[in-house]
Amino acid sequence: MKQSVYLLTILLLISCQTITQNKNMIDKKSPEYKVFIGQEHRFELNGIESKYNGKPFKLGMTLKDFYDVFGKESKVYRTEYYDEGSKRCFWKDQGIEVSVKKSLVVDIRIYLEETYREYPDINISGNKSVIFNNSILNQSDRMQDFIEKSDLTFDEIGITSNGYRLTFPYEGKEFVYFLDSPVSYHRVGGGHLSTSGDWKLDETNEIKSIHLYLRNNN
Repeated sequence: MKQSVYLLTILLLISCQTITQNKNMIDKKSPEYKVFIGQEHRFELNGIESKYNGKPFKLGMTLKDFYDVFGKESKVYRTEYYDEGSKRCFWKDQGIEVSVKKSLVVDIRIYLEETYREYPDINISGNKSVIFNNSILNQSDRMQDFIEKSDLTFDEIGITSNGYRLTFPYEGKEFVYFLDSPVSYHRVGGGHLSTSGDWKLDETNEIKSIHLYLRNNN
């Protein structure tokens, strides 16, 4: 009897592991993946590893090395208030905006939504889909849609009124993905006496962009 219980427990554990692994794996025969792989510009953002069309890129790399991956930018924005060697660079077709400080890439924004930037007067193409945290994130996905098909939960993500934050330890700092997607919340009471209640995590919005940056652990 004990052996039967033991074997049943093992089988249940294996079954649970299989479900988890399948959830983390991308089905390369799925229509979603075919759309992703058919794109001219393909981003894969998994943990602290980032790739564009199979080529790795990262925060802190030199702008020269960044050019080796993405080519030259479409436009540059700079003001007299920026330090020497600091600027914002835009790659229109790839749908990215990059902040550069002292010739180093310090943050990266990857757009899913078609976006117009008044400064420097440029329309930025949105990416139809990206691979994020080993799942496919589509341009039309709401945050709750992505959570349902990924191995993440809302409890694992930092939530603000402007979006969601996923962090990873990285060289004594935190590697941050900030997903720009306004979050609604329930209202408690009415009129001037109303207050903010819990987030409406079953009524989320589409994700406009993914912002990559580093922050100190404090």
